[in-house]
Amino acid sequence: MALRRSKAVNRERKGCGLSNAHSIGLLYLERDHAHYRVVKDLAKYLHDEVGVKKISMLSYVDNDKKHIPGWLVKKIDSGYFCKSDLNWYGKPIKEVESFIDYEFDLLLDLELDPVLPLKHVLMQSKAKMKVVAAQPQWGVVDYDFQVIRDEKFDNLVNDKDGEFRSSLDIWKNHMDMTFRILSEMNIQ
Repeated sequence: MALRRSKAVNRERKGCGLSNAHSIGLLYLERDHAHYRVVKDLAKYLHDEVGVKKISMLSYVDNDKKHIPGWLVKKIDSGYFCKSDLNWYGKPIKEVESFIDYEFDLLLDLELDPVLPLKHVLMQSKAKMKVVAAQPQWGVVDYDFQVIRDEKFDNLVNDKDGEFRSSLDIWKNHMDMTFRILSEMNIQ
């Protein structure tokens, strides 16, 4: 795998709690409009309630440019890249340079499972602190903090209909836990 042969970028590593962050980058896989709204609301919460001055969102769309969802737009604080922006090895070659070069106080990979194009961005990012969900099956390590998933929550059955929790419920639970931990960190 080309990612394992890539060298991690030279960056200034510096721990940062949520209350100390002036800039946060959010990496995520674009799924549907509901998930996009949740991520956008998360960014709004970080800006309005936590007081983070700069929030940037970068999503990967697992489609070609012709099939980009209509709700996605490229702005100064958010963007996306798609399959046609990747090279042969699954590495983004377009649309990610400014995100990678920005020295975020915190960079959060919001995905619970590895997404190769996002891992390339994470690896090349100059962010001071990189936070990911624990992904034991993933062998490449260029992050500073990992949050272990709550497997008990993932396996709980909903009381009302007997179905397993939706992937969005599991994702929201993990994000709540991640932000609670980052909020409680007293890193100066």
